[in-house]
Amino acid sequence: MDTQTPRRHFKKSLFAGRGIGLLLLLFCGISAARADDVSFNVSAPRVVGTNESFRVTFSVNADADNFTPPDFSGFNVVAGPSRSTEQLVQINNGKQSHSQTTRFMYVLQAVKEGEVTLGAASVVVDKKTYQTQPLTVEVVKAEDAPQASPQQQAQQGAQPAETGDGNDVFVRILVSKTNVYRGEYLTATVKIYSQSMNIAGFEDVKFPTFNGFWSQEVDAPQQLQFQRENVNGKIYNSAVVRRYVLFPQQTGALKIDPFEITCALQIRVAPRSIFDDFFGSSAQIVRKHVASPTVTVQVQPLPVNAPASFAGAVGTGFKMTAELAKDSVTANDAASVIIKISGEGNVKLVEAPKITWPPDFETYDVKISDNSKTSSSGVSGAKQFEIPFIPRSAGSFSIPPVEFTYFDIAKKQYVTLVSKPLDIRVGKDPNAGSAVTVGGVNKQTVRALGEDIRYIKTDLPQWQKKGNLFFGSLFYYLLMGTEILVFILCYLFLSKRRKDQQNVVLVRNRKANKIARRRLKTADRLLKSGNEPGFYEELTKALWGYLSDKLAIALADLSRENAREALLSRQIHDTDIETFLQVMDECEFARYAPAAGSVQMQKIYGDAMKVISRFEQLLK
Repeated sequence: MDTQTPRRHFKKSLFAGRGIGLLLLLFCGISAARADDVSFNVSAPRVVGTNESFRVTFSVNADADNFTPPDFSGFNVVAGPSRSTEQLVQINNGKQSHSQTTRFMYVLQAVKEGEVTLGAASVVVDKKTYQTQPLTVEVVKAEDAPQASPQQQAQQGAQPAETGDGNDVFVRILVSKTNVYRGEYLTATVKIYSQSMNIAGFEDVKFPTFNGFWSQEVDAPQQLQFQRENVNGKIYNSAVVRRYVLFPQQTGALKIDPFEITCALQIRVAPRSIFDDFFGSSAQIVRKHVASPTVTVQVQPLPVNAPASFAGAVGTGFKMTAELAKDSVTANDAASVIIKISGEGNVKLVEAPKITWPPDFETYDVKISDNSKTSSSGVSGAKQFEIPFIPRSAGSFSIPPVEFTYFDIAKKQYVTLVSKPLDIRVGKDPNAGSAVTVGGVNKQTVRALGEDIRYIKTDLPQWQKKGNLFFGSLFYYLLMGTEILVFILCYLFLSKRRKDQQNVVLVRNRKANKIARRRLKTADRLLKSGNEPGFYEELTKALWGYLSDKLAIALADLSRENAREALLSRQIHDTDIETFLQVMDECEFARYAPAAGSVQMQKIYGDAMKVISRFEQLLK
């Protein structure tokens, strides 16, 4: 018993030491992880009025020491610093997490007009110093007539929905550029402004349609985030309602339709009894309809004399690579050329470059992979084109260099990118038989009869009389004439086929229905999956792409006006044209209207199928 007691004490001490070591390691790991994730930020209004008091808050997500405030020159320090600490403990699936936030708050007062910069504040966390970014605050002249307090508004009765200048609530469409080239992107931001935070809700929202632009929505906040903004020397609370990226598809002065909305404003009124004021019911809702001014964007045409390899790409920093999936195949075996184009601009509208194929190369539909991203700063990323082909004869072939031309916005000129030649070796097809082609004569293989020694005839042959030979007979000349006629017909057929393949307009016209059907199938899958934005976007591409192929008009140059003129020149009745345009309008409206439901989507899909089928009969 005595001999076992020291051993037990030794084991307990060992386990206790290991436990303490593990805790220390865990604590060090948590500290190291916390040090790596430390963030130190500052928040304050971006616009304030003179003599207005406002709050500046410095936040760090850790327990901080040695906080050093910035230089508050240009402001009067009314109060501060006030330190507060917030701790949060979360338990998820038995795992506990701990977070802490320390805040240092000041109350400042603006002294003079202009832009005043708050320098960097510093704080020490785990013996490491962190600093905030400098923050610029704009100070504007305060209004002479201060706003009435709620008690004064109650004594004066109900206030009108607008102030003296009628600009207490208004909306605007802000564009990043007003003078662009066709195909050059710009951003359009729909914003709402209010001098007070008394907006209770919105009704009858009507977004612009952006006629003449290819548009894509990039920001649609579910809840408006208001922040201060200086508008003509007055302070407003502004919020972004929608943000779009636009690509002009036409030249000239393009007008953006107004954005319209009805705001429900909550206005305090004089209480009719003590119960109204006690229960907080001394307010009424006043509705005000506001609309943004029409915005005009001047779109310049691209310079003339564009290279033949230009297909409408506009932007900056484009790059292109072209390579073979494999450089050695056998005849009648499938291969592909992979072209990747990346850059900033209208990447989504880039088309596959044209390739000059060697003889006896059969090509198929292009597989497109779009890896571009759309944000408020434009469209950037890459687009990949995989072009399958099958060589029908053996040999060594060289595909000429692939050319891609885009208009560089920064350089204001066309830039042509050229790849290297693509060399490919094509071996003989092992499954094509043992026939060998020599000098255009097909040598038939000799069939073995299964005998080592063939039978030798001993009887006399039947001699033919002179003049009865096959050579020089009527049947001989008929057979030769037939062969020549077949050769001429085959030559004419192959020449016509080669000419038709070189006619891009004819090829696009023939493949228009096939391409449209494939896009409609994609739209049908999006419809069944409930992807409403993708459904309408794919349906719009199917309709415009079909009309572009049928009318031989580039998609970048296609508009409602020239489409109508081209259809009328082909004796298409006005009723059919209006039906097509109506389906296009329904698709465009549904992209920006509230969710229409699957029934409406099914109807629009059926109308699109009928319109394409009808035009397929008329545009033959």
